[in-house]
Amino acid sequence: MSTINIPETDSNSYREFIEGNSVSVRTVSLGNEADYEKGKNVVVTHLTIEAIGKIVSEPVVIDRGGGKKVLSVVIEKSTV
Repeated sequence: MSTINIPETDSNSYREFIEGNSVSVRTVSLGNEADYEKGKNVVVTHLTIEAIGKIVSEPVVIDRGGGKKVLSVVIEKSTV
């Protein structure tokens, strides 16, 4: 399961996520875009807290370079 980190400066997004709302986040893919497809479960981290989330949108490539891609995805808290 891939990991998506919500930065410590974005506590509002993490709170919205934990409350059950969908949030848009960015993540870096090192060539494993299949891990960030719609419907996949991911580990969402914020500071030292972890929760399971689900990707509910198709990934959008925002930037690429150096063998990496920055993806934007919408996630919501998973019930799994």
